[in-house]
Amino acid sequence: TVQPPADLAVTSVSAPTDVTVGSAAAVVVSVQNVGGQHVGGFNIVLTDATAGVAIGTQAIPGLAMGYNTTATFNWNTTNVALGSHTLVATQTLSDANAANNQGSTTVSVNPISTDVAVSAISAPASVTRGSTATIGVTIQNSGGQAVSNSFDVVLTDATTGGGVTIGTQTVTSLAANASVIRSFSWSTANATVGSHTLVASHTLTDQNAANNQRSTTVTVVITPADVALASISAPGQVTIGDTVPVVVTVQNVGGQDVTTNFDVALTDGGASGPVVGTLTVAGLAAGASATRTFNWSTAGVTIGSHTLIATQKFVDNNSSNNARAIGIAVNPPSMHVGNLDGVAATTGDVWSATVTITVHDAKHGPFGGVTVSGSWYPGSSVSQCVTSETGTCTVVLSSIPIATRMVSFSVSGMTLTGAVYKPAANHDPDGSSNGYSITVKRF
Repeated sequence: TVQPPADLAVTSVSAPTDVTVGSAAAVVVSVQNVGGQHVGGFNIVLTDATAGVAIGTQAIPGLAMGYNTTATFNWNTTNVALGSHTLVATQTLSDANAANNQGSTTVSVNPISTDVAVSAISAPASVTRGSTATIGVTIQNSGGQAVSNSFDVVLTDATTGGGVTIGTQTVTSLAANASVIRSFSWSTANATVGSHTLVASHTLTDQNAANNQRSTTVTVVITPADVALASISAPGQVTIGDTVPVVVTVQNVGGQDVTTNFDVALTDGGASGPVVGTLTVAGLAAGASATRTFNWSTAGVTIGSHTLIATQKFVDNNSSNNARAIGIAVNPPSMHVGNLDGVAATTGDVWSATVTITVHDAKHGPFGGVTVSGSWYPGSSVSQCVTSETGTCTVVLSSIPIATRMVSFSVSGMTLTGAVYKPAANHDPDGSSNGYSITVKRF
C-alpha cells in the first residue's frame, strides 16, 4: 500500500492593516491538512519578522486529512517600533512540502493620533414653527491622544443660503476615549416651513477630518388654527333679578389666522342648558385674542348654584380647549332695616309714639311689600306694618300715660315670600337708633 505523504499548509494569516501603538491586534492563522495522512500534534508559531521577535506559540493536538483549524494571537504593540511590520506564521510539523509551511501579513503600527469625532446628533423629527427644539451633539475623542486645548462645537442650519449658525459651544478639553454632549436650543420662530438640514461640526484640527461633522434632518411644520376659550369671569355671588356681566376671552393659540366669523355661546347648566346668549367674533389672527361680555339676567332663574359654560364654535383640530365653565351662586333677595325714625305727640294727659321703619334690599335700595313686626316697651304690645314702594311703613303706640316719659320699639322680624331677612345688615345712617330698636321720648 502506497500512502500519500503528509502535507500541513498555513493557508492564511489575517490581521488589521493598521493599529495604533500600544493597542492589541488580533492575528488569525489558518492551517489545513492538504496531504494524504492524519497528522499528530504540532505548533503554530507567530513571529514579528521585522523586529525578529516571537509573538506567541499555540499547540494543536492533531489534524485529520482535509480538515483545517485556526489559532488567534493577540499581538500587544506596546513598545513596538512604529512603521510596517511583517508577521510570519509557521507550522512546525515536518512534512513532505516545506513550501507551504508558513504564511505572512503586513501590519502598519501607527503613532497615537488626535482624532475628535462628531459621533452623534439627536433632534426631533419634526417641530412646530415658533417652538424651540433641543438638539444634542455628542463629541468623542476616538484617538489615543488626550486633547488639552479648547475647541468649539458649531451647529448650523445648512438649508438656507450660506447656512445660518444656530449656536456655538466650547469644549475646554477631552480625555482620550472620552465623550461629551453639548445641547443647543433652536428657535424656529423665523424658520421656513419644510425640511431643514442641521450640521454639527467641531473646529479642532486633527488627523481625521472625515468624522469632524455630522448632520440630521428636521421638518418644520405649521400648526392649524386652534381657537381656545382662554378665560371666563363673573361675580361669585349675585341676587336674583340682577343682571350679571360674564366676561369671556377667546385666543387663537394655533399657527394660522382664522379669517371667518365664528360664534361664542354661553349656556346655563351645560351645552344642552338654556342659552344665555351668543356673540360673534369676526376672525382672529394667530396669537391674537378677543373679549366678549354677556349680560346674564337672573330674573326668573332658580335660586342656588348655577354653572355657566362658554363655548367657542369654530371647528378646529383641538376640541379640548373649546370651553370653560364658572360657578355662580344666585341668592334670594335679602332685606334689612335701613333706618328707624321716631316722633312723639302729646294730647292732654296722654301722648303717642310713632316709629317709621325704612326697609332696604341688599343694595340699600327701598324694598316694598315687606311686613315688618316689632314690639313696644314697656309693655309687650306687638305692631306690624307693610312697606310701601318707598320702602317705609309706620307703627303707632297711642294713649301712653303722661307719667311714662319714654318708650322703645324693637324690630323682631320681616317677612316677604321669596326674600330673606338679614338682621346683621341693619343700620341707621343718621344714628338715631342702632338699627334694631329706637327710643321715643316725650317732650
